[in-house]
Formats: sequence, structure tokens, C-alpha cells
Amino acid sequence: MAKPLREGAKLMVPMDHLRPTQITIGAYHVAQKIHVTRRLSHAELPAFLDKHRVHVVLGPEHTLYVVDHHHWVRAWHEMGMEMVPAHVREDLSHLSERKFWTHMVDNHMVHPYDEQGRRQPIKALPPDIHAMRDDPYRSLEAFVQLSGGYRKVKAAYPDFRWADFFREHIEGPFDTHHGFATALARAVQLALSTKARGLPGYIGPCRKRAATSKTAPKTAPKTTSKKKT
Repeated sequence: MAKPLREGAKLMVPMDHLRPTQITIGAYHVAQKIHVTRRLSHAELPAFLDKHRVHVVLGPEHTLYVVDHHHWVRAWHEMGMEMVPAHVREDLSHLSERKFWTHMVDNHMVHPYDEQGRRQPIKALPPDIHAMRDDPYRSLEAFVQLSGGYRKVKAAYPDFRWADFFREHIEGPFDTHHGFATALARAVQLALSTKARGLPGYIGPCRKRAATSKTAPKTAPKTTSKKKT
């Protein structure tokens, strides 16, 4: 029996050993991360990769599942990287297949929703990083956050909630740079409007307080005092 990996362990893993826990990524967002990575000098790259390690969970048969930084790992895949830096979130290799996925769902570490925002069975998850599909609304929400449209918070899948919000209010397609830029401008306005109130990281205006109660006492009228002579 293999020795369990310590939680928080750092290691380099082969790209083709990684399995996604999401069906989609945002292609424009991936392109942005490729651009960021390629701008780094050879000396800067090691520290950068260490800071952006892919978070993984070890599942049955010692399969490595990505639970965070899907966009980074897809970007590095498209750049031709064969080994990627990983951070071990949990070693669950001792669990059965059924108990493993129950744990993953209960702890919000798998999100099997397709590019239409529809829930799919676990078996619909892509077999590898390359097979993840583009959902343009995931790129849209990412650039809205980068533009200051909402605050990044620690919550269960806030990016998917914002993507679905924009999916509901902004009609596609926007598969051209001009179309995406137009959609982004509208999305930022929406994110800062009261329609987005209640979404994680919302920074728009709060609900106005109700007007002063009708029963509130009125200000007493001013009186003028006469000067005694």
C-alpha cells in the first residue's frame, strides 16, 4: 500500500496524469494566462509557477484530480508544458469510487456543469485537460472581476455563479474580440448594478433605506420671541 501524500505537499506531476473536476473553461481567460506566463523571464518562471501551483486531490487508483487553477493548467497545457507544479489538497486514494465522489460533491470540489450552465452526471467530466470545453461566459466573468466589477472572494464556485448571471442577462455569441469587448462593457455595468446584489463579491450600491416613517414626529414650528420693552 502506497504511503499517503501529506496534505500541502508540493510536487511536479505529468500534465497527462491530471483529470479535471469541471467540464468547462473560458478560452479568452486561458489566452490571457498564456500571455502572462510567456512575458516572464527564464529567471522569474520558477517562482511564478510555485506561486500558482495546481491544487489536486488524489483519488481512487491514485488518479490526480485538479480542484483549483483549471485555467492555469489548461494554459500551460497549450504552451506545451509536460510537467506542472502541484499542491496536494487531500489524499483520498483510500476511498472507494462511490465514496470519493460523494466526498467531492459534499465538499464542493467538483462542478460538472456544461457550457450552457446545465448540470451533468459525474461521468460527463472530461478525461483530460485538453478535453475541457469553452464556455465564453466564464471568460466574461473572469474579465469583469479583473476589471474591478466585483471582488474576488473565498466561496464555493463564485465564478460559475457570475457566469450564469451574465448568461441570463447578456445574449451571445461574442466569439470575436469586438463582440467580447462590447459584452464585457455591458457585463461590468450589470455587475455594479442592483441586479447583481446577492452575488459573491458584489460591490455595487446597497438597497436604499425606506423613507422616514409617517409616524415620525414633525419638527416643531419655529416661534419668534418679542423683545420686552
